[in-house]
Amino acid sequence: MSDEELRAALDGLYAYDQGSKDSGIHDEALRARCIAHMRQWPVGEFELMPTAEVSRMVRDMWLSDEAIGQGYGIESAFGFTRWLCEMMSWGEP
Repeated sequence: MSDEELRAALDGLYAYDQGSKDSGIHDEALRARCIAHMRQWPVGEFELMPTAEVSRMVRDMWLSDEAIGQGYGIESAFGFTRWLCEMMSWGEP
């Protein structure tokens, strides 16, 4: 799975989980593939979870100049990050 494919899949899964049933993606097999992909990211020496990849993804999705221009921002980034932890098992061994 490429970074772009992962980003698109997470965006769709997140949209669905947040209530966008028409535009979101409800696919538990895709969710499992995304979780497996993220669990393969390297964890730094003093990290509990892989932060570099997620930081870049959150920046690109929610904190880029384009995203901010579309009305997204730190609250969007926080909500997505919380969802990654709660629904996508990010940070769990």
